[in-house]
Parts: sequence; C-alpha cells; structure tokens
Amino acid sequence: MIKEKDFKIALDQVIKDDDDVIVLYSGIYSFINNLNFDTKSTVKLPERILKLIEEKVGKKRTLFLPSFTGKFYNKFGFYDIEKSIDNNNGVLSKEALKRNYYRTRQPIHSYLVYGNISNIRNFKLTTSWGKKSILEFFSKNNARICNLGLPWNKGCAYLHRFEEIYNVPWRYNKKFLCDLKKNGKKIGKCSEIKFCSSKNVPLKYDYLPFIKEIEISKSFCKSTNKNFKFESIKVSCLNKIGKKIFSTNPWVIVKNKKQTKKWVKFEKKTEVSSLKFD
Repeated sequence: MIKEKDFKIALDQVIKDDDDVIVLYSGIYSFINNLNFDTKSTVKLPERILKLIEEKVGKKRTLFLPSFTGKFYNKFGFYDIEKSIDNNNGVLSKEALKRNYYRTRQPIHSYLVYGNISNIRNFKLTTSWGKKSILEFFSKNNARICNLGLPWNKGCAYLHRFEEIYNVPWRYNKKFLCDLKKNGKKIGKCSEIKFCSSKNVPLKYDYLPFIKEIEISKSFCKSTNKNFKFESIKVSCLNKIGKKIFSTNPWVIVKNKKQTKKWVKFEKKTEVSSLKFD
C-alpha cells in the first residue's frame, strides 16, 4: 500500500529543487486503490494528492496541469474557462479547476497554472504546439515533464511538438475561433491554430522509439516505489530526442504508415479543401 510519506518521497525523487517549471500529466486511477493515506481525514484523495504536489512546487515555481477541451469544443463550440474540460485530463485537473488556478485561453489545449503565473500571463499563445504555443513556453523555460500513473505514450502532449516543428506531411494547420466564456457568460473571443491530422484516417502512433530514449536520458527520473508509476524528464532532453528521431525518419512513430501515406498522397488536398475552418 502507498502511504502519504511514500508519495512525498516519490515527489522528491521525480521533481528536483532546481526545476522552475513543472508540467504534470496524471492518471491516478491506475493506483488509487493502493493508496493508504490517513483514513481520519475528511479530504478526498484527489484533493490531498494535489495539495501535496502544490506544497512540493511552492508559490515561487510554476505548475501546469492539462485541461484539454477537444471533445467539449466539438460538442458545444465554445470555451468556458470555469466549466470546459474533457474527462481524459484526469481527476487532478478536474480538482484544480475548482481552485484558484489561472487557466490559459485556448479552446482546445488549455492548461491550469499554479504558483508563479507572471510569465505565462504575458506569453501570447497562438498555436497548439509550434511557435507561440505553451509547448514553446515549456521549451524556453526547460520545464520538467512529469507522468504520474501514466505511460509516456498517453501522458506527454509535448511529443506532438516535433510533428509541427518538422512539418510532418500527415498534418495540416487549422484555426479554431470561438466564444470565450466564464461560468456561462461571454467575456470575449479566443482562438488557437492546431496542426491537425486526418479525421478520415486516424493516426496510430508507436512511441516506443521515444520511450527507449527517454528512459536512458540524462535528466530522466523515476520513483523507486514499485506500487505506482511516477517518472519525469527535462524538455531539453526531449528536444534532443525529438531532433534525433524526426531529422532521421519521422515515419518511425506511425504504425499505420501505408494507410497514412496513401491519404497524404491521394486524399489530403481534397480533405483539407473541403473542411469548414472555424
């Protein structure tokens, strides 16, 4: 079983004292049944876990949690900074949404921010992954990307950045523009340019080449506790891995290569021209 002190030890092993920007992707469902925190507490486990993370990060550093809204946007067509969030972000992100976190204004790939938010408030966000994106902010600040309870292929949106940087042929740019709301009240407009893939031929990824490089990277850290998965890596190392893989053969991360290459050659132009751009 995982006691509260065990989780604190894991935090110290995965997040280092000189990490100024921390990005956390989580899926605590994978180990929540193994948690054995103080049963006398009336605070629910997601609240307590998030509180421990906040205490580790502190107010002088910056913590980012994903609050993606692709499914919400497709269903409702707007972005509400207090209500919009997809289920696959995890319960920690949903818990953070209830708190006084700053939230970035992007209709598809927003983040919830805790601690020192001064730099991100002044960082103009335009794209999802490329220039003037929050992932560029992570790169400029050499953030530490952390995965709690998730494998890297499910918990690291940063890997998509290389697709845009290296302009892979299986994606194209699309602008999303919609109403920006706060608790149901319209307060303005927000937009985001995403490097989209085909809806007709969904991509199937093989991130094993990335994962192998991540696990031998200089900045890779992992918890020694065998009862749950908690790992991290600095963005500077991810950038080196991305350059190594994508400058050699970007197709190595695509499982359904034959189908995707066929779409690029014969269907991409038609599909893109027929789409309704928001």
